[in-house]
This record gives sequence, structure tokens and C-alpha cells, in this order.
Amino acid sequence: MIAYNSQSLDNLYVQEQAEMAKRADCITAEEYNAVITAHPVNLYTPNPYMRVGIFILTVVILLFSFGFFCLLSMAGGESAFTFLCFLFGAGAYALAEYMVREKKHYKSGADAALLWGSGIFLLSALGIATDGDAPVWVWSCVALLLSLFFVLRFADVSMSIVAHLSLLGLIFSACETLGSIAKLIIPFAIMLASAGVYFLSVKLIAVHTYRHYKKCLQMLQVCALITLYIAGNYFVVREVGNEMFHMDLQPGQDIPGGWIFWILTVMLPLIYIYAGIRKKDRILICTGLLLIAGIVYTIRYYHSVAPLEVAMTLGGLMMIGIAYALIRYLKTPRHGFTAASSDEKHAMEALQIESLVIAQTMSHAATPRPDQFEFGSGSGGGGGA
Repeated sequence: MIAYNSQSLDNLYVQEQAEMAKRADCITAEEYNAVITAHPVNLYTPNPYMRVGIFILTVVILLFSFGFFCLLSMAGGESAFTFLCFLFGAGAYALAEYMVREKKHYKSGADAALLWGSGIFLLSALGIATDGDAPVWVWSCVALLLSLFFVLRFADVSMSIVAHLSLLGLIFSACETLGSIAKLIIPFAIMLASAGVYFLSVKLIAVHTYRHYKKCLQMLQVCALITLYIAGNYFVVREVGNEMFHMDLQPGQDIPGGWIFWILTVMLPLIYIYAGIRKKDRILICTGLLLIAGIVYTIRYYHSVAPLEVAMTLGGLMMIGIAYALIRYLKTPRHGFTAASSDEKHAMEALQIESLVIAQTMSHAATPRPDQFEFGSGSGGGGGA
């Protein structure tokens, strides 16, 4: 299903691991060059600055081209604009396929710009055709199908975010049709869907078949953990419910079952951190630490214990102190944790990859050529050496 050559992606992964091993001084420059030679990659992936430039250039070309054809079709009315948006959406996708399959672009900036252009043009065609009156579930469904297809086809990380948000939008709009009961079940429906996405991503990332979607699945884990917390956060539930469902809550007035959301607001980030420590999962730990800010903001919004500037300063100083203490404590690895950088932490993994690829590379040199003189037939005293 993926548009890129699977063997090239595997070789790219080996090259990345070999580069990591080289930086960790696990292999020499000669061995690294041997790995690169034995595992060639024919994909075009420029440096980050070039990617940004190519992305901007592609967007400018799309916009100027679309504007030019808009001027030519002004007399056609809305139907002409609808057809033009659909045509540009399909054309941008076809061009992305061409750039990937023929020009071997991989995360070059052009492919991402064309994917986003295709999605925006197709959704614009839907908006013009329906005069913007399509139900939310229709928009969410179309966005979900498009982004999910782009993820499966091009393993685009940004599209995995769109797919997750579209799924939640579809669930939200479906719950809205239930009437007054919606305000009670929507938070739990979003939490349940987010938890399902997270556990599904964890399961799929361990399957070898989906190895090329690893970054997309990791991003889905992060998004699912964040949306799970947002759906259970007291501030979000109270303010969104008050705005969308006209609950008319007065200052100081609580929402039904508010104590449940207060518990979720405070406990979920702590559960993330605890689970991350138990599983040695960096995504859980980092997300939990990030969401501690959500705890502080929510409590500070409803219960002012100090001026905002003082609270933020004290919180920042406390987090800096904790981080410094942990770095000092983990200078010597303890309980499976270390303060070493990511490259150093994965040095053993890089060494294992290095051993594998070097063995594969050197195996060709170890095979004697037919024209080489083969020693042998001795039985003692080194006669057959």
C-alpha cells in the first residue's frame, strides 16, 4: 500500500542506525562507508532547510496556478470553481504519486505540500458544492478518509494528526445528535476513542509489517494521550459544555459530576508518568510532564492561590530543580534509566545493528573467488593452512 519502495526504506533505516553507531564510536569511518555501500538508498531527502524551501516553493506554484485558472473560469460561476478545485485536488495527488514513484522524493517537502494541497482543494470543492451547509459529520468523514488514505499511502506524520482529529470530530458530531444526553456522554466517548487509538497504536507499532509507519504511530500515541486528557479536563468540559450546550453556568457553579473531572484532571498526567516509568516509555513520561501544566492552569483558573506570575515562576523553578536533581542522580544509570543523550542511550542498539550489517557486508569479501588458490587437504603440522 505504501508508495515508497520498501527495500529502500529498510536500507534507509540501516543507514540511520549505522550513522548512530558511528557517532557513538561503535564503528569506524571505513565500516560506516561499507554499510552505506552495501545498503544503497535511492530516495531524495534534502536537508531540513531545503525541505522548507521546497515546501514553500511548491505551495506558491500551486496557488499561482490555481489563481491563474480561476481568472480564466470566472464566468463559469460556482460550478466551474467546484470543478476546478476538484481538478486541482486530483492533480496535486497525481503529481505527488509521480514525484514519489518516478523522482524518488521522500520527505522532501514537495510531497507534503502536494498532499496538503490535494486535501484542501478536495475539501474546498465539497464546501463550494454544498454552499458550506454540509453537516459536521460529513466534513469529518471526508477528512478522515482522505487523511487516512494519505497516511497509508505516504506515511505522512502530519496527516496522522488530521486523521485522529477527524475521527474525534466524527464521534463528537454523532453524539450531538443524541440531544440533551450528549453533554453527558461526549467527554467519555472522546476519552474512550482516544484510549482505543492509543492502545491500537501501541499494538501496531510492535508488528514488523507496519515498521514504515512507526513515526505515524508514535505521533498517534502522543495525540491520543493529549486528547484523552483534554476530554477529561475539568476546564475544557465545563467551558465547552457551557458554550456549546448553553448550560448557563454561573461563576462558582459546578457541572454535574464535576468531581469526576477534577480527579481526571489531576490524576491522568500522574498516571501517564507512573506508567511511563514502569514501562520505560518516553512518550508517556514526556506527555505526562507536559500535561502537568494543564493541572496547574486548571486549578489556578478556578482557585487562585497566588498571582499568575508568581505561580508560574515558582512552578518553573520547581521543575528546573527537579530536572537538575534527576540529571545528577541519573549520571550513573539506575533502574534502567540514564541521563545520557538519545544517541548514547541507543548505543547498544546501534552496535547490534552495526554488527549485523558489517557481517552482511563482510560476508561477500569472505567468499573465495574461483580464481583464488584454495589451501587445504592437510591433516597436521599446519600442512593444510
